[in-house]
Amino acid sequence: MGMCLMAASSLADFGGNVLSALTAAAGLGFVIFVHELGHFAVARMCGVKCEKFMVGFDFWGLKLSRRWGETEYGIGVFPLGGYVKMLGQDDDPSKAAEQLEASRVEEGSEYGKEVIGPDGQKRLVDRRSYQAKAVWQRMAIISAGVVMNMIFAFIFAFLAFGLGVKYLPCVISQTSPGAPAWQAGLEAGDELVQIGDRRDPSFKHLSSYVTLGDMQTGVAFRVRRRGAGSEEERVLKPKKLDGLAKIGVAPPRSNRFFDDKKGLAALAEKWGLPDVRADDEVVAIGGTAVDSYAGIIAALVAQPTGDIDVTVLRKTPAEQPSAGAGDAPEQRTEVTLSFADRRARTLGLTMAMGPIVAIQQGSPAEAAGLKPGDQIVAIDGESVALAGANGLDPETLGERLAVSRGVIELTIVPEGEDPADTSIIMVTPRPVSWVETPGSGRAPMPLPALGLCYRIEPTVAGVVPGSPADEAGIKPGDQLASVTFINPPVGDNPGKAGKPATIGGKKGVHIPATLDTVKRLREGAQVELKIKRADEVLTKKLTPAVSEESYLAERELAGLLGPILRERVVTSVSEQAAYAADETWFSLTTVVRFVQKLFSQQVAVDKLGGPITILRGSFLTASVSTSEFLLFLTMLSANLAVLNFLPIPVLDGGHMVFLAWEGITGKPANERLAIALQLVGVAMLLSLMLFVTYNDIARLVTGG
Repeated sequence: MGMCLMAASSLADFGGNVLSALTAAAGLGFVIFVHELGHFAVARMCGVKCEKFMVGFDFWGLKLSRRWGETEYGIGVFPLGGYVKMLGQDDDPSKAAEQLEASRVEEGSEYGKEVIGPDGQKRLVDRRSYQAKAVWQRMAIISAGVVMNMIFAFIFAFLAFGLGVKYLPCVISQTSPGAPAWQAGLEAGDELVQIGDRRDPSFKHLSSYVTLGDMQTGVAFRVRRRGAGSEEERVLKPKKLDGLAKIGVAPPRSNRFFDDKKGLAALAEKWGLPDVRADDEVVAIGGTAVDSYAGIIAALVAQPTGDIDVTVLRKTPAEQPSAGAGDAPEQRTEVTLSFADRRARTLGLTMAMGPIVAIQQGSPAEAAGLKPGDQIVAIDGESVALAGANGLDPETLGERLAVSRGVIELTIVPEGEDPADTSIIMVTPRPVSWVETPGSGRAPMPLPALGLCYRIEPTVAGVVPGSPADEAGIKPGDQLASVTFINPPVGDNPGKAGKPATIGGKKGVHIPATLDTVKRLREGAQVELKIKRADEVLTKKLTPAVSEESYLAERELAGLLGPILRERVVTSVSEQAAYAADETWFSLTTVVRFVQKLFSQQVAVDKLGGPITILRGSFLTASVSTSEFLLFLTMLSANLAVLNFLPIPVLDGGHMVFLAWEGITGKPANERLAIALQLVGVAMLLSLMLFVTYNDIARLVTGG
């Protein structure tokens, strides 16, 4: 019976994936279809003979097609594109004379029209050919594909909002140490309720406004602080992190386990968790009532060790309603789960502490007068690990000071001063009820109790006796050149081990993120270090040990909590149309601003995606919901509209430039110049396609 159920579940999953893939393919094909339909329809309206209508490119004659009337309709072997072949028209200007000759008619023919070719010679061509049409008609034909994409972007969005659109609100779950949001003192549970002039934005809006925002003057926000009804105005200047401008906030997380039964069950089995269920709602931690992700983290931070009781409200199957009873109300029952503490893992390395790199507004560090560039060398008389010397571990200072009480003494070397010229600063740590991690964007190491963060250098300052690092022969003064994490096998199948992940390379090893990753490794994982020692490069493979002192306050619980989702529900057709128009305009302007920022180097080119990224996005959104997929098609249609209208030869925008020249001068552009520009355009597009495809493959290989 169990095997039958498993087989049925697998079959259902397979069927769902196939349906999502077919839906994605149909959606992509339809976006291309409506673009070509625009060209085709307007060409026919203008009296142009259309010889072929293709969705996809029929390279080497590979296609499925059928002729109706004078037009061949078909699907080409290469699906990412399409074209309409009109009499007397070819995208290749070197074939202009050939096309004119193909559409030529005999002198005196009633179907003829005299045109001027690129060589300046007059020819009599079929009045139904593309070249026989007025410049304004050809402009209408060329621009029709873009116009159709804009129209259907609106239609897709209109349909999506009719179904109801779920979105991530801009509620902050965590800030990245040193990032603009962190420096401004924003905290978990704060909500960005307005960005610029956009009220009630989604996290998608936030990403766009920040990534494509002004890094000099900043982006204006209104912030509703957690637990307060009032709003504050803030201007944050985005900072380039991981190749994109960001303010360093993580997406919103709720107090409910994510609603993915299969994924949740897999995690529960992998992590040895209690009987967790999809959509369980966490209402208490250790007897303390909680109603948000921030509240859950605060309760966990207050009790980092020992087992802890987690009270959840769980859906219970409703009794079969009697006829005419209507929908039965949702029933939930309180269930208590017990989560064990989770000790961190360690290699036994004490790395050298670098200077302070950022100070948080309103923090104890700011009040005490600490500044970026200052170097902390001792706390309450105990030295901090500096290059070549043992001392307090920079990695665990946050945990140490989180439990401190009263005033502490910092010995610092002010920025630019001689190391021997130290100063004493007295500061009172604040209570910490949140978690800060340096896991992304090459973030520095945070010290939440003081509201500062600092660099950690790749120099080994000390080695804990008897630790994995000590047993591997690592010594003070060694330099970490690269770190590779080797994940353990999944379940009982050694062939399903996770992909190794390497940190290092041109930018060097980011030590805070490396140490944070080591802390979170599972049993059986290994770490391979490349060590520079004098003129040698040594390779050491270590198995992290369980720490006796350091704990992960979030335990396993935080990893189970799903996102906050709200829904935009329309109450009238006019409201639906307004939302759709706004979404379409947002998508169009986002593409335009992205291209602008790409040329200004604000957006890293390795963030560009190609056909594989499009296919993945289409499949994933089709797997989520119909409305999500329709919004993806809105974005894709907007992308196609804008990018196709760029003034690049071979694209619609390039043809419009040539037509504008013909309209102004009264004759087509010089053939040799047109051919040269066309070759440049083809080279640019081929290079771009190869580059974005390389990016796609690189992301697949690295799991990005």
